[in-house]
Amino acid sequence: MRYHELSWLAEIDEEERKEMLSVAVTCAVLASAGPNRSRLLASLYRDERSVDLTSYNIWSKMFLDHILCPAEIRTFEERLRPHQLANIAISSNDQLASTIDDDDSAEPSTSTRRGPSTVLDRAVMEHNLLASSKIYNNITFRGLGALLDLAPGAAETMARKMIEQGRLKGSIDQEDDAQGKAGGLGDVEQTNEDTGAPFTKRWDL
Repeated sequence: MRYHELSWLAEIDEEERKEMLSVAVTCAVLASAGPNRSRLLASLYRDERSVDLTSYNIWSKMFLDHILCPAEIRTFEERLRPHQLANIAISSNDQLASTIDDDDSAEPSTSTRRGPSTVLDRAVMEHNLLASSKIYNNITFRGLGALLDLAPGAAETMARKMIEQGRLKGSIDQEDDAQGKAGGLGDVEQTNEDTGAPFTKRWDL
């Protein structure tokens, strides 16, 4: 938010203000998915100057709760600086939790990834998880893993952490042997935060 505020200062050269605005957008994209990032993206979305940024496609889709595809992510990644592509470590607890798999599910899942590898990777996965919650009230961890390119146990770990942190409203359904039901994310609360954008824009792009 600080970079966005600085981008409005008349005392700063116009080119530098454009750079400040671009940095603000990058910080918003790399931020953890949740209400705070949504408010920052809303502020940028209302800024008419942001439309001219090369990163407009990816961050506007984030604001509109659209699921991001690999091609869009790669294009944005090419513009990042080396320190913004630094690898992140997966905690031992998360690694252990992510080994839990749902072998009985018939849904396809080919990924064996145990978690995000970079800050951008984590931001995109968390965003796509939130975006999918606008579409599905319930989804198995195998299905969610296929969507996020994560192993089912890793998808569960990410969803559980976001619920615990108040960034996702839903519940974790464990496997029910009596009914043969696969464990997954359920009872997702599909709410739209009032961020100031026209409602129809959420599905126009």
